[in-house]
Amino acid sequence: MDPFFNHLAADEHNKDLLEAARRNGGVGASRRSVPRSVTVRYFEERDIEAIRRLAVLDGKIEPDGAVLVADVGGHIVAALPLLSGEAIADPFAPTADVVELLKLRAAQLTPPRPRAPRGIFGRFPLVSRAA
Repeated sequence: MDPFFNHLAADEHNKDLLEAARRNGGVGASRRSVPRSVTVRYFEERDIEAIRRLAVLDGKIEPDGAVLVADVGGHIVAALPLLSGEAIADPFAPTADVVELLKLRAAQLTPPRPRAPRGIFGRFPLVSRAA
């Protein structure tokens, strides 16, 4: 095949690919974030396979116990086990903001630690008498 023709065909193919990427929000697309609807909720039995898939994609072990999930457009893109607190997210989707929402909600659900009673002497260490 003629090298000149190969070069023209490759240039046209590159233009087509760049145009398709622009249309789909890829290369050269606007960097403004698009508002999206996110649902943060406890996982349900139907979510187990999606959480397993996320764990495999993210290279983490499958969580156990209570898990919060972030649902974007009907797809679970992130999960946060309440016991470990280490998020699992789809590495092929923009999920940093969604993970922050999960962490915020988890902090709201975690009861505050009981504090020691504070009295007038609450700030001073106990002193024992020397015998």
